[in-house]
Amino acid sequence: MLAGALLAGCAVGVEPPPPRALVTAAVVPPAAVMQPTQTETLAPRQAAGSLPDNAAAEAVIAAATDSITTAAALQTPTSTYAPDSSRPAGIRADQAEVLWPPDTGPAPPPDWRPPPYEVPLSLHPDDHYWLIRPLPSGTRNYDLEYYPYGSDVLLPQYAPYRIHHGLDFPNPSGTPILAAGSGTVVWAGPLPNPSGVNYYGNTVIVQHDWQWQGQDVYTLYAHTLELFVEVGDEVEQGQLLAGVGASGEVSGPHLHLEVRVGNNNYFDTRNPLLWLAPYEGWGTLAGRFVDNQGTMIPGAEVQLYPLDVDTAPRRTRTYQEGVDPDDVWQENFVAADLPAGRYTLFLSFENTSYRRTLEVLPGRTNFVVVSANFTFVPTPTPTPTYTPTPTVPITVTLPITSTPTLSP
Repeated sequence: MLAGALLAGCAVGVEPPPPRALVTAAVVPPAAVMQPTQTETLAPRQAAGSLPDNAAAEAVIAAATDSITTAAALQTPTSTYAPDSSRPAGIRADQAEVLWPPDTGPAPPPDWRPPPYEVPLSLHPDDHYWLIRPLPSGTRNYDLEYYPYGSDVLLPQYAPYRIHHGLDFPNPSGTPILAAGSGTVVWAGPLPNPSGVNYYGNTVIVQHDWQWQGQDVYTLYAHTLELFVEVGDEVEQGQLLAGVGASGEVSGPHLHLEVRVGNNNYFDTRNPLLWLAPYEGWGTLAGRFVDNQGTMIPGAEVQLYPLDVDTAPRRTRTYQEGVDPDDVWQENFVAADLPAGRYTLFLSFENTSYRRTLEVLPGRTNFVVVSANFTFVPTPTPTPTYTPTPTVPITVTLPITSTPTLSP
């Protein structure tokens, strides 16, 4: 499931309206490079006090920048799509060549995390944290940071993967996989792509017994070692579905999780980080990085540095073309599992950086819109050129006949 990444672009159009209850102050005017910090948040600050001055903030950021590390967790490729006659044919077999990355060994022991909030959780009216973590506490029930939803792998030493339509959770084989929500099992078994290659491996798909904005919601659990459910089974939230495995085209054991909205299809996924309940006292940052015409900017570097929180810096990228944002938030980046507190956000694109200082409130989505001061022009897809095959001339030899002599 590695192969060349899908070509990235950006849909040009008018910026969609912000979610309801989003204060207008969250929309940022065109920003200068490295301009002074300013606070943006979806709700009033919970604690009084001013932000540190710029010099102090820069010192914190500089220290954090020097200490950025990425966890050496097991490398895993992503999955391919499930058939759907209403969609294009998708990825051809010759584009799906598997590139095997080096196996970096077993996943490190999970960092300590607080227990997740109970679900359903919607502290903000547009939140829908209705799903529990699909792995038990004490396991690695947080995702692989350097292969986020909507992006390619972020480590330059590895060949391009695919644009990720889900999240990966490296864990030892046999780790219990739990139903993130109640519903009906609609798939249980190998899940090949249209060309017949079993990239997902043993897979369970659950159609949940509730809807979001009138749309069905599905969760997909791939690469499992074994299955404990069958098609048609009614499952409860937290019920054992399968064990973590390495079935399908993968380089090591992990759970690949997708959230699908509207249709049970690879092209109808949403970011699971906006569906999985945060940890107690922790929150989620989602945002929209657009140009001065409101066009989404794909592939921009996103870096988040803590100012008054003891946690590691985070990095991700804005979504590439081919993945869907949330129906309401219409985001193009998400950084989840953030201890509540103040952070400095950097958004970088083509050697230009924009900085914002913001506060992450616990148990909810904190949203920010940053407008760049340029117009984004996506790289056009090259037009295939047709080279005609030269026609070989055909020589026909006709028999020579004598001219008849006519008598007077």
